[in-house]
Amino acid sequence: MKNLFRIIGVAALIGVGVMVFRALRQYREDSVFDLAPAAGAGGQKRSISPELLSILADPADKGPIELLSDGEGKEWLVNRRNGFRYPVEDGIPIMLLEEGEKNKDESLIQK
Repeated sequence: MKNLFRIIGVAALIGVGVMVFRALRQYREDSVFDLAPAAGAGGQKRSISPELLSILADPADKGPIELLSDGEGKEWLVNRRNGFRYPVEDGIPIMLLEEGEKNKDESLIQK
């Protein structure tokens, strides 16, 4: 009986260790897409992480987009195939078709 309790105790300890390991691994994977530090922390404003930018796509044609900054310091996600610009507000992309059409810039279209 004493051996049975030891086996159950060791199995429970191993189970807890596996759960902690999985939680730490998931935390590390989730933090890959975290934004840059908030404004005020180091004096810089938030931006989109390169990992997130690499998976974002234009909702109109599902193609890749690029991050550009205008002269006023505002960031935009730009689709050079159709000229749509999507605003980035506090590090959060506003990827709605209505926003892209509203901010369309013909000079951005590459032929």
